[in-house]
Amino acid sequence: MKPLTSAEILAIEANLFRAARPIVRGRPEFPWHRDRRGAVTAGQLVSSQALAVDFFGTIDALASRDAIVNGWMADLRLPFSGPWRIEFEVLVSRRLLGEPRPSQIDVVARGSNGLVLFECKFTEPDGGCCSQPIPIANGQHRGVRQCDGNFAEQVNPVTGTRSRCPLTSKGVKYWEIIPDVLAVDPRREYRPCPFAGGWYQWMRNLVAARAIGLDYRLPSAFVVTYTEGPFPMARKVATDDWTQLNTLADGRTVPFRTTSYQQLHALALATASDSDRQTLRELQPWIDWKTVSASVKAESA
Repeated sequence: MKPLTSAEILAIEANLFRAARPIVRGRPEFPWHRDRRGAVTAGQLVSSQALAVDFFGTIDALASRDAIVNGWMADLRLPFSGPWRIEFEVLVSRRLLGEPRPSQIDVVARGSNGLVLFECKFTEPDGGCCSQPIPIANGQHRGVRQCDGNFAEQVNPVTGTRSRCPLTSKGVKYWEIIPDVLAVDPRREYRPCPFAGGWYQWMRNLVAARAIGLDYRLPSAFVVTYTEGPFPMARKVATDDWTQLNTLADGRTVPFRTTSYQQLHALALATASDSDRQTLRELQPWIDWKTVSASVKAESA
C-alpha cells in the first residue's frame, strides 16, 4: 500500500470531522481510496469514504457508542446488541468468496450476537455493475466482452470456458450463496442477468454478509446508508426497482435494510450520553455543510 504524503495527510485531515481525524496519523495502514491516477480521493468534499469515516469514526470514538448502535439496531429491526466493534474498509477473505479482487466493505459493526455490513453512499449514482459484460479496456483482448449480459449457458471468448456466469468459471462463489440471500434460482436462465447492472454491488454485499457471518458463526445483516438530498441514491431508494430488490431479500438469511446518515444521526442524538451529545451537535453542521455543498455541485452539473 502506497504511504500517504505529507500533503495527502493534511488534505484528508482537512476533510474529516475533528473527532475522526486521529485515524489518519494513528493508522498509517488505512486503505484510503485512490483514483485511477493514484491520487487519494478522501481529501475531496464529495468523498463517500471521508463521509463514512466522519460519521462512523466519530460514533466509534464516543463513550456511548454501544448505546447508540443498539439504538440503530432497534430502529432497523435487527435483533443484535453490543458491545460493538466498528471497523472500516474490511476486506472479504478470498477463501470465503473466491474473488480475484476481494470485496471491500465500507463499515462493519460487530456486536456480541451479530454483525452488520454498511455500504455508504454519498453522490454515487447506484451500486457498481458487473465488469464481465463490459468490453475489456486494454491488452490483447481489448474490446472483448466476457459475458453477453445474460445468465445463460455461454462460452467466455477470453478463457474458452463454458458456464452460465463467467465469474463462476473463474472460481467465484457468488452463485453458491445467492439463493441464501435473494429469491433468485441459479438453476434457471435469466435474460438479462439480474446482476448485470446496479444490483450487482448489492448482491455482492449480501453474499459477503452471509459469508462473513458464517465464518464468524454470527447472524448478519446488510444496510445501505445514503445521504438525504438531491442525490441519485436518495432517489434510488424510493423507486420500484429498489422495492423489488428488497422483496427478493425478504425472508432470506441476511436482513436487507436502508437508512440515511440523517436518520442515524438523529437516533445517535436521542441515545447518546449527555457528555457525547455536544460532539454529535457539532458533527451535524459538518455533515450538513458537506451535503449542501455537494447538493449545489450536483444541481449545477
